[in-house]
Amino acid sequence: MPLSPKQTLEKYRLKPQKKLGQHFLINPFTSKQIVEKSAIEREDIVIEIGAGLGALTIPLAQRAKKVIAIEYDQKLTWVLKEILAEHQLKNVQIWQGDALKYDYEKTAHLHKTKIKIIGNLPYHISSPLLFLFLEKRAVIDHAILMLQKEVAERLSAKPGTKDFGILSILYGLVANIVFLMNLAPRSFYPPPEVDSRLIKIEWKEGIFLEHNFIVFLKHIFSQRRKTVLNALKRMGIKTEKIKQILCCLEIDTKTRPEQISPLHYVKLYQKCKT
Repeated sequence: MPLSPKQTLEKYRLKPQKKLGQHFLINPFTSKQIVEKSAIEREDIVIEIGAGLGALTIPLAQRAKKVIAIEYDQKLTWVLKEILAEHQLKNVQIWQGDALKYDYEKTAHLHKTKIKIIGNLPYHISSPLLFLFLEKRAVIDHAILMLQKEVAERLSAKPGTKDFGILSILYGLVANIVFLMNLAPRSFYPPPEVDSRLIKIEWKEGIFLEHNFIVFLKHIFSQRRKTVLNALKRMGIKTEKIKQILCCLEIDTKTRPEQISPLHYVKLYQKCKT
């Protein structure tokens, strides 16, 4: 019988690193479910973020052509190498380092195919990685991600709700977010304080996002309790022009950033930059 994550860590005299957001999947059946829902096929190149103790790495390697297992914690990579050797898996490459610094385009170009991403994203780097995936989506077929419930809900939040923000707008424009399953804290060791959600990100075709549009959104949401009118004034746009634009788009001058739909933000940006 395989060792539990707790037993494995104890065997190597390691402890979960809270600062790295380490929570390890406990049940092999849950890992199998996640991999089955990931739609990985025999010719796929998979990048796994946060490989940990190999709970997903092993079943992924049994399905995919190649798995690149990214793990930040160097000590865990030593353990993972031993675990993979025990399973005699030759199609896994361990990459020790920061997933934010990995060259996703290089991997896609090297293998002449789009990559598939799967991972249990630590809370503290979830947002930076989600922005990165938007930037690299041309080489990403789809992504299967475990996220804390509040982060997952932020991606598909509707205007007027407290969770609605920049990621809601951007992912609302370029992606379909598919809910796959809920994971209770007891699914992990150590258990996190909140539920997690497994989601699938599927990109919509033919949608281009200007970098300056993202900068525009970040400026507006930097003080989300202020009105959009005030946010645009801080960008140096004259009040009279702002009022004309908002009137044209049928947006009230007292509207706050979280009350405008993604498509209206596109129109607002286009009118403000002319």
